[in-house]
Amino acid sequence: MRFAVTGIGVCSPIGVGEEAFFDALSTGRSGIAPDEAGAKAGFPLAARIGNFGAREHIAAASLRRMPRLTQLTVVAAKLAIGQARLAPNVYDPNRTGVVLGTGLGTLDETMDFVSGYVNDGAEAASPATFPVSVMNAAAGQLAVECKLRGVNSTVNHRDHSPLSAVAMACDLLALGRADALLVGGADELSGPVHHAYMKMGGVSRTGMRPYDLERDGLVPGEAAALICLEREEDALRRGARIRAVLTGRGESGDARPRTGWGKGGGFAEAARAVKRAVEGRPERIGWVAGAGNGTQLDEQELEAIREGLDGRLPPISSILGQTGESFSSGSLRLLAAIYALERQQAPGTAGLAHARAPWDVNIVNISRPISTNAVLVPSFAQGGANLALVVERAA
Repeated sequence: MRFAVTGIGVCSPIGVGEEAFFDALSTGRSGIAPDEAGAKAGFPLAARIGNFGAREHIAAASLRRMPRLTQLTVVAAKLAIGQARLAPNVYDPNRTGVVLGTGLGTLDETMDFVSGYVNDGAEAASPATFPVSVMNAAAGQLAVECKLRGVNSTVNHRDHSPLSAVAMACDLLALGRADALLVGGADELSGPVHHAYMKMGGVSRTGMRPYDLERDGLVPGEAAALICLEREEDALRRGARIRAVLTGRGESGDARPRTGWGKGGGFAEAARAVKRAVEGRPERIGWVAGAGNGTQLDEQELEAIREGLDGRLPPISSILGQTGESFSSGSLRLLAAIYALERQQAPGTAGLAHARAPWDVNIVNISRPISTNAVLVPSFAQGGANLALVVERAA
């Protein structure tokens, strides 16, 4: 079954709304900048979302009850709903829902609730904080704000979360459990995130350089990006503007070290997910929305893609040099795939100066024209989950 993307909503470090986001992909403008909060935690750079227009989309009474992550999610959702024209007379609200992927949820609120309980006992744990501290708070509040009474699910699978949400949404639509779903990912920078990155290491103090020979780590970022997803036949029937179509999906899993990737078993399972997604037609992939984040894993990702495409590596870019890395950056890469298909333009890889042979001719340094009807969006998450999507140009 084919699934149509009929709406896009995005809050990102390089722009809020499709137009700003796509224009930044065209120009290579980066959202990575000096960051005061990050500097206090031990690293000086981050990719934060600036003013995202919450007051333009959310009533003041509702806004006061929403933590920042939920605000980001609701703004992205309302942009997608507006573009898809999902009025109540289009689809029954009882069959319109949400599948949201989040790696970390609202960590600041969670920490506030837990620390109150731990430090001062149950009486100090705020009953007002608890409902917004749980992992599914953003999806639940989104449904309330947008009056969606259908499926409401939250997927929590580290950096795999947003694309796992897309895969789950495709299954729900195929099974007839919903007619339209808002799908994507949302994660924010917060105090606990800063602390975790500092402890884990692997954070660049000079700038993110995906696939570069001299790369020295990632730069943390944040994102909220959602699409409206429908069965293609339904979208065509109602005359919706179809932005792109999801036509292939492959998944696999393998046991990996807690922080390693591809060790011991190589990248055979990651390659298998790619093979399943392309369904025996690797030649149709004209560009790859890569997940290169300036770490030692970049080359292993490239090798998995090459193996999964039967020894062929199409042009590939990573937009994470512009947006920073977050557990929801996969949703931004999915939007980049739609950009590439609609504009027939591959975004560049910001920060890339010295590509490592033999990949030089395949990594897109500066935005350039391409000719393709199909794009691969891979996700090879630490911890053993692999997923690849094929996104095709709308007819």
